[in-house]
Parts: sequence; C-alpha cells; structure tokens
Amino acid sequence: MSPEIEKLKRNNNELREIVNNSWDGIGIIDKQSKFIYVNTAFSPILGYPKEELLQFTFESLILKEYKEDFRQLLEKNIENRYSSEVHVVCQRKDKQKVYLQITISLMLNKQFFVVSAKDITKQISDDEILDKYVLSSHTNIDDTITKVSSAFTLLSGYSKEDLIGKKQNEVIFKQAKENLLEELIDSVKHHKEWTGQLQCLKKDQSTFWVDVKVKPMYNKYGDITGLTYLMFDITNELTLTSQKQNLTTQVSLAQDEIKQKDKILMQQSKLAVMAETLQMVSHEWRQPLNIISIQAQKLELQYSMEENPEPKEVINVLENIKNTASQLSQTIEEFQNYVNLKSTKKEVNASKIVNKAIEIFKNDQETKEIDFVKDVMEETPVFETYENELTTILLNLLINAKEAILKNNVKHGVIKLKEYYQNDAIYFEISDNGKGIKEEIMHRIFEPYFSTKASQHGVGLGLYTCKMIIETHLNGTIEAVNHNTGARFIIKLPIK
Repeated sequence: MSPEIEKLKRNNNELREIVNNSWDGIGIIDKQSKFIYVNTAFSPILGYPKEELLQFTFESLILKEYKEDFRQLLEKNIENRYSSEVHVVCQRKDKQKVYLQITISLMLNKQFFVVSAKDITKQISDDEILDKYVLSSHTNIDDTITKVSSAFTLLSGYSKEDLIGKKQNEVIFKQAKENLLEELIDSVKHHKEWTGQLQCLKKDQSTFWVDVKVKPMYNKYGDITGLTYLMFDITNELTLTSQKQNLTTQVSLAQDEIKQKDKILMQQSKLAVMAETLQMVSHEWRQPLNIISIQAQKLELQYSMEENPEPKEVINVLENIKNTASQLSQTIEEFQNYVNLKSTKKEVNASKIVNKAIEIFKNDQETKEIDFVKDVMEETPVFETYENELTTILLNLLINAKEAILKNNVKHGVIKLKEYYQNDAIYFEISDNGKGIKEEIMHRIFEPYFSTKASQHGVGLGLYTCKMIIETHLNGTIEAVNHNTGARFIIKLPIK
C-alpha cells in the first residue's frame, strides 16, 4: 500500500474518531431522512441507542409542527447544495421534548446529507424563563422598542404588538420625569449603566413604578446599537411606605386606647382563668363525689325500705366513703402542686411513678372491663423529677385513653403503659385501641381550652397543662401519634 493511501486511511480514521467523540450529534441521512450513520453523541441527545436510531428516519422523531421546515431545508440543499440551519423540536425515547439546532449540508455524491444537531434545550428553557418572569425591554439607539418580555406585557397590560416599533419614552415612560430620562440617555452615551426609579404608564392609564437598570448593547466594532432595560416592580414597596406613614399616625393615636383596654382585658382574663380552673377542679371531683352519693343513697334506700343492712356492710360502705373523701383531699393537694409546682425536684425511681399512676387509675370502676398491659424495665433508672406532677400527667393520659375506648364502644379495650431507657433519656408511652385521634384535629390537641369532650366532661386544659409542665419544668417533650387501632402518647425526659 502506497504511503499516500496509508496517510489517507489514517486521516480518515482520525476524522471518524473526531466525529464520533464530538459533543454535538453528527450523522448521515439519505433523502428520505433515514439514518445511515450516527456518532456517539446522538444517543444521549435523542435517548435511543445507536443501533436503534439507525432504524428511524430523522423526520419521524421531529414534532409535527416542525416537520415542514425540516423538509424544506432538505429540498433547498438538494437544489442548491449549501449548508443551512433550522431549529426543530424532537421527541426523545422517554417522551420528553428536546430542542435542536440543526445544520444540514449535501455530500459530494448528492445522495446523502451530513446532519449536525446541537442540543439547545437549556438555552431555550432559560430564555423562556427570562421571558416569563423577568421584566425587560430592548430598544434601538433611537428609543424604538425592538423586543419586550412577556412578563412586562403582563404587568403593563400592553401586547407585544402594541409596543414593538413604538417609542418607549412616549408610551411606557410617558409619566417619568424628564430630567431622569435625560440623565439616562447621557449615561448610556458615555458607555455607562444607569439605575434609577421610573414611573410607568399602563395601557389602562394607571401607573406603576419600576427600579430600572439600563445597559448599552454593542456590535462587534464596539458601537452602541441599542439599550437593554431590566426592571423590577416596586409599586407595592412604595405604596407600603406611604401606607406605613399613615398607619404610624393611626397607631400612635390608638396606643392610649389600647393600654386602657389592656387593663380591662387583664382583669377579664384572670376571671376567665379562674372559671376554667374551677371547671377543671370540678371535673376531677365529679366522679369521686358520684361514688360517695351512690353509696350513701344505697344505705338510705335500705333503711327507708326497712331492710336494715348488716353492721359489717354499713362499716364497709362508710370505709369506702372515707377512702373516697381522702382521695378528694389528695386530688386537691395534687392539683395545687400540679398548677403551681410548689413541690421540689427529687430523685425517684421510674417504676415508682408508673406503679403509683396505675394504682390510682385502677381504682376507677370504669377500668374493670379494660385490659391493662404494663411493660417496664426490670431495672429502672433513678432520675430527678417532680414526682407528683409526672404521676398526674401519666394518670391524665391513662384517663384519656380509657375515655376514648368507652366513647367509641370498643368491645375489648386495651391500654398499654410502656417505660424504657434510651440515649440518656427515659420514655413513657401510653397507647390504646380507642380508634385514635382524628387527623384534622391532631395538631390542636395540645392547645389550651381545646377539647372534643362535652363541656360537662372537660375544659380542654389537661393536655395543654401536661405539655406545659413537661417542656417548661421537666425539660422534656410529649407528642401524640396514631397507630393501627388507636392513639399513642410518647413522653421523653432527660435522665440528667
């Protein structure tokens, strides 16, 4: 083989390597636009493997509205054999659109075309974003509008057809101060950017204000060929400044009146809190008082019907009344500590608190039909806390679980109290199968005075107070979640 042929072959291989590694898609198509050859870059551009692309015509991948432009370009190349360019949109294999800048040139054999495809999707997308969201206009050196963004037409009320070809200072900046426009023109003539605030006129003759940056545009010789205006709508900002001044005056006049009303509201708030507190106390007392009343009525009925009860039975009833009254007294003392936190922190074993809360809870007759599960550690840690307050919190949550089971008529009610230690914190979890908390109120259950119970059964302070004490005094957290069959409350307290 002659040196010339070897050199030609080597050059041909090098050229093929350059083409194959090009960033742009390069291919060869026939007159029906069927792919004869494609380089490596065509695959990621169109999303097809090279072997699969060779089964298509290029035109079949082009969207319908762009096919005619592509076909005309092929025909012009056949007639005149010159390289030319067109923008088309193709559909990738993943059904996404890709914008391509296509260059086509007829090969020497006049049977095939060389196609170069440049992916301009990002450029088109960026231009569309700028057009849609950025207020801008372009003028020539004589102030005639040559281009305007869709965002600006939307704000001004003009269409692009209304503005292009018109003098910008005679339409948009008609209301702007003349000295500012002169300053703008003078800055641009000296090749400087200009920034300032200008008043603009909408199509409906209402006004708006923009913060403007004006930059000169140049040709390749450095001559100024036009101006680019980048604008930001500041109408609301200026309006708010004016409104702020008026509001400042009004606020100043109203301050004295508000101070007087605050004094009245403070007194009313204290009375309201006292009323709510009394309701909460009465809620805690109602059940023990009912027990005392029923037992006393039972004795009274027996005596009225001349059925003298046995002394042992009378003593037993009186003993129950005495114990219940003692519980009432204890409730008041615990309630005072619960609200005022008069007690002091002390080291206590976690199991002691759990057992105390369960003991009080199980004295309630309504819990007899509910299964209770206790899941605690064999060796529970000692930690510093408010014993009575934490016991009362657990008891409150247990009562809420019981009431949810009874309210929803759950046949086999189950309440579980779990206690465990993890990452220097102790956890208490109380869960039930009472059908859970409605999602639409889940975010409100810890709000003060929010309750799903009838007014005679609660005032909505229980969970709020629990959360307040846990977060403020115990440095812990409490949260509520729903599980498969009910609700779960999780208390996390630091050991130290």
